[in-house]
Order: sequence, then C-alpha cells, then structure tokens
Amino acid sequence: MTTKQSIVSSSLLWREPGKAPCDSHARIAFADGLITDVAVGGPAIRDGRLLMPALVNAHDHVRGLRHLAFGARDERFETWRAALYAHPRIDVYSNACLALGRMALAGIGTTLCVYSSIRVDRLIDDARAIARAAKDVGIRVGFVVPFRNRCTMALGDDQAVLALQSPEDRALIEKTWLYPWPSAETYIEIAREIGKLESDTFFVQYGPNSPHACSDELMEAIIAAAAADNRRIHMHFLESEPQRQWADAAFPNGILKHYDAMGLFSERFTGAHGIWLSQAECDFLASRGASIAVNTSSNLHLYSGLSPIDRYLRAGLKFAFGLDSFSLDDDEDMLRELRLSFYLHSVAHRPPGLTPASLFDAALKTGFWIVTNKHGYGAIEPGMPMDVLSLDYAAMTRDLIEGMIEPEDAMIARASSRYVRDLWVAGRQIVSDGKLVTIDLAAAEQDVLAQARAAGEQMRALKPAMARHQKTLRDFYDRGLHMSPQSRS
Repeated sequence: MTTKQSIVSSSLLWREPGKAPCDSHARIAFADGLITDVAVGGPAIRDGRLLMPALVNAHDHVRGLRHLAFGARDERFETWRAALYAHPRIDVYSNACLALGRMALAGIGTTLCVYSSIRVDRLIDDARAIARAAKDVGIRVGFVVPFRNRCTMALGDDQAVLALQSPEDRALIEKTWLYPWPSAETYIEIAREIGKLESDTFFVQYGPNSPHACSDELMEAIIAAAAADNRRIHMHFLESEPQRQWADAAFPNGILKHYDAMGLFSERFTGAHGIWLSQAECDFLASRGASIAVNTSSNLHLYSGLSPIDRYLRAGLKFAFGLDSFSLDDDEDMLRELRLSFYLHSVAHRPPGLTPASLFDAALKTGFWIVTNKHGYGAIEPGMPMDVLSLDYAAMTRDLIEGMIEPEDAMIARASSRYVRDLWVAGRQIVSDGKLVTIDLAAAEQDVLAQARAAGEQMRALKPAMARHQKTLRDFYDRGLHMSPQSRS
C-alpha cells in the first residue's frame, strides 16, 4: 500500500555534492522511503536551509562512552588499544542509542558498527540490542560481526606476550583479557543467527578483526561463508607501521598474495585504514574491486599516519570515510571530518588529490556501498532513498557578501554539525530543528555516564596494572618482537 506523498522544501538544494552547483527554491516529494520527484526554481522559498544527501560514516565502533572517559588517552595504536580493556560494562542498548543519536544530530544517516566485544557468548544478544537501538534512533546501521582467535594483546602469541608481563599482573590479564575462542564453525553459526536480524535499515557483515587476529582456518571459513551468504567482509588492514612490519615478516611472499589465494579480495571486501599500503598493493586491490575505509582523525589521534589517498586515486581504488568513534573533537562531526580530509589530501597537497567531486563520491556513494552492500546513493533524485540532511545555510553564511561566493564553496569551507537542522532517513524525520525527535538523547547519556561512574572504583583499581601492561607492550614493539618468525603463531 502506497503511503501519502510528503513534500520537503528549502532555499537551496545541493542535488549531487561536488558535481553540480546548488539549485534554488527546491521541493522534494517522497513516499515509502524513496524520493518521487524533485522540482527547483519555482516560487521563492526563503527559509535559509540547504538540503543535501544525508552523510555516511563508513567505519565506526558505535561507542557511546568516549575513549578519554575511561582513560584511553591518545598514543600509538598498539598501546592505546590495550586501554580499551578498561571500558566498563555498560548496557549495550543505551550505549548504542547514545552513539547513534549523536551521529544523527551530526547529519549521519548511515553508519557502520564494527563491533569489538571479545565476549562471543553475548554476541547475539548484543547484536539484537544494537539493532533495536538503530531502529529506535532511526538511522541505517551495518553491523560487522567480530571474529578473532589469536593475538589478543599484541602482534604476537598471547602466551608469549603474557610471559613478558609483570608477575603480579599475569593472573589478572589472563582472567580479564584472554578468552577461549570458539571454533570457526561456531563463529559462522553465530554470524548467521545475527544475519536473521537484517532489515531494510540493518545490514550484517563478516568482520575478521585483522590479519594478525585470525588464523588461516578461521579466515577460510569467513571467506567461504561470506561468499555463500553474499555478505561483505570488513577488516582492519595495515593500520599502523608495526602492522606493516608484522605483515612483511609473517608473509615474506606478500600479505595480499597470501589472502588472495583464499579468495578474500573482491568487490565485497573493505579494508579499514589501509594507511601502509604500497602503490602496487593499491593497484592490486583496485583490480579486485575492493575498497578502503579512511579514518583521518582517528589516524591522527593514534599517530598511525595519513592514508595514501593519492595512491588510491592513482590506482582507481574505491574509498570512503569513517569516524572510527574518534572524530577530531570527539563530537561525531562528519562534515568537519570531510573538510579535514579534503584539506590534507586536496589536489594542492599532492597530486593526484581530492577534488570536491571525488571527495563526495567517496563519502556518499562508496560509503553507502561499504555499509549496505547496495548502490544507488549520493544524489537527490527520483528513486533514491529519502535520506536527506538540511543545514542552516543562512547562519553558516551570515557574514558573506551576496554574490561573492558560491554555496558549494561555502559548504566545503564552513559546514559542520552545529548547522544541522533536520535529518530524514528512509523518509522518516529523526532530527527536527536541531533536535533528535526519536529518543531522549539526554536520558541515554545520563544513563551511560551513571553506569560508567558506578564502575569508577573498579576502573581506578585496574589502572596501575593497565599502565604496566602498556609499558611492557611498548618494550615489546621497541625491541621488534612483533617481527619474529613466531609472531604469526
């Protein structure tokens, strides 16, 4: 049954960001979650708003409690990651509502959730809670089922790394962070059960954590299941220099050659970060139709480097942008993330570089493909999803002299989440006049912070052991132990 057609109007319409100038006096008609008609240039509309496609966050962990809250300060990835084990137990639904609600207020209509819990026994229940949060908040979510069965603490054998820890901490670390992993068959059964949660706005992918975290047996099972189920594979890939060093030591004939023989690389594969890919590796991944999720701010926070976007462009390798739960200012501002990425990788920086067209192609079209495994996004046209963001363009440009700057130039220079006014996803308005209307976000934040603070005493007691553990890890990497022949065991 077709629902009644609705109309949204605005002063300006950026119909296809980066590729065409803005239209004036626009009206968008929609029904059943899809755009049915777009009209421009009619009677004057002077509401000061600009409409554009809703934003996409192509790699995130959907953490409502931010990293600094539980002591994970900025430092290089390999030691920073250890601080995540101090994250207190928080209700999964509340935590997801908080993260997804903040994204909606930033204009994000679609996001990936790369779930990072090591508690496989709770994974199905956690996925149900996140699917419910996605439905209640109202944004599209791609849920990446996490897989790993080795290298829990570092780029090396868990027992060997455990033996390096202070004797006083070994029992605590083993009890808290080392977990008995299920078989590959059990993992696939869990992923397929989670797959039953899929809907028009909730998508399931297979997520081997990283090459070092998954044995060949587990990787082969994931690749076979993903192909049989036509699901995407999303995997952290060469995020840091130690990971590059580990890969070169573990795969002397080349890491891409090793996994390509298993059938990993296809148009359904996304590698997150991909900072340390060579030009030849970018060329190869492009030939397989693979894509990369770039995480500019996260890489800066964790001293991992800058993604070689010039290599991606040169190779024709598809890429998109994600916040990685680690935006520049801890505020989920995807518009600022895109501007930062544009300035760091623009044509003026190092050709070939980003242009407005390639920036928004990556951010919207490829981003939507990475999250949903579907094409047909990135422009406001009939037949496209009614995923539309409105910005207070009048406030953004209140000091500009009329006729001296084009709206698209002002957008690239100034757009940020503070100007978000409205957001529709699949035709449902979830942000109105700058307020989230689907859930009580303040209550969700209050709930999450109360749970976290209730665990404060336990977290503070854990902090000295965590500091010693991180010191041991620094020494482990400084001595190059991650590059030993045993590092892949």
